[in-house]
Amino acid sequence: MGRASGPALALALASLLATGLDAAPARADDRPICLDDPSDAEVRRRLAIVTEHVRREEPGVRRWFSSFVALHGTMASGAAILAAFAEDEGFRNEMLVGTTSSTLALLSIVIILPPLLGAGDQIRGVSDDTPSGRLARLRAAEDLLRRDASSVDFLHSWFPITLTSLYSAAASIFNLVALERTTGGFTHAIGGAVIGLGRVLLRPTGSRDRWRAYRRAFPDAACQTIARAPGPSLRFSGLSLRVDF
Repeated sequence: MGRASGPALALALASLLATGLDAAPARADDRPICLDDPSDAEVRRRLAIVTEHVRREEPGVRRWFSSFVALHGTMASGAAILAAFAEDEGFRNEMLVGTTSSTLALLSIVIILPPLLGAGDQIRGVSDDTPSGRLARLRAAEDLLRRDASSVDFLHSWFPITLTSLYSAAASIFNLVALERTTGGFTHAIGGAVIGLGRVLLRPTGSRDRWRAYRRAFPDAACQTIARAPGPSLRFSGLSLRVDF
């Protein structure tokens, strides 16, 4: 079980970017067309539509999240137990690699959450007692759906797949060359491909389809930027990475 967990770190890093960042760059034709604020009657109608979208998509995202938390947690625990009781040093080192990778994968998915996880509660937390409150709730709901759609776009882009493939190759080579674990090397390669591709393909994509349909109907959707607390920033040789919690 632990042997197949090493390459999951690649997907963990990709998922961290995908779920914690507005990573997918906005296309010129995807920018909201800012118009006058809709009437209160229109706000009510649109709010019913977008909250229904969120209500339908949130359970699938929750199941995906819970399943991979359980998977990574089980793999990390299993590899740690095998490492603790291993008598062969090579096998112990192989299990320690698996433990570390699965733990990092687990941390990435529980620290940086999918935007739709808990979205219903977030939307209900915005007061709708006044017209301005209902507009604020609408914009918050639109922003949540937009960010989840953006995370889906990014997760299905070339970057996560490439990162997963590179890490799988590196982990396999490390097991084959440094640890001289032939079986472990091939198991990492196969397990990494299955876990990595599975985590990408099983991510619910309904929010992306619903957001695109909603944007076609309402071009000013998410026109107003929703303020969120700034996250930590990392900068390397002029390149910056911002992670919003």
